[in-house]
Amino acid sequence: MDNEFRQQLKANFRKEVFEVLELISSREEQLAYQHKVPIAYVSAELFNQWEDCYQILKVQEWYSEAFSEIELLILKEFDRDLEVIAKSTPQNPPEIHEFIKTKEWEQLAIAAKNTLDKLKGIQQSQQ
Repeated sequence: MDNEFRQQLKANFRKEVFEVLELISSREEQLAYQHKVPIAYVSAELFNQWEDCYQILKVQEWYSEAFSEIELLILKEFDRDLEVIAKSTPQNPPEIHEFIKTKEWEQLAIAAKNTLDKLKGIQQSQQ
């Protein structure tokens, strides 16, 4: 893989991680997503998108280069939180309008918000 492509790949997935965390942390974004894409199963998408942008790719060498060591630890911590929440959530969670009323959704949204806050704090300190 050439260096330019590798750099773009890292930038794209870094951006995707932040976007997925924003979605997971935001009731409004989730409801808007459901409204825009009525066939989407947003409740499950919250877990699936995290799997796509972190769980599957975290073993790739280029992926670990996209984040600092502390950022990777923060992402790993969120992943552990998400897995705990996923275990207490039905395999087919309720539709998003109902899921946002559950304690599991609230725990997930808070974990994503805290993760974003930590990551943004690191970004600000590096500037």
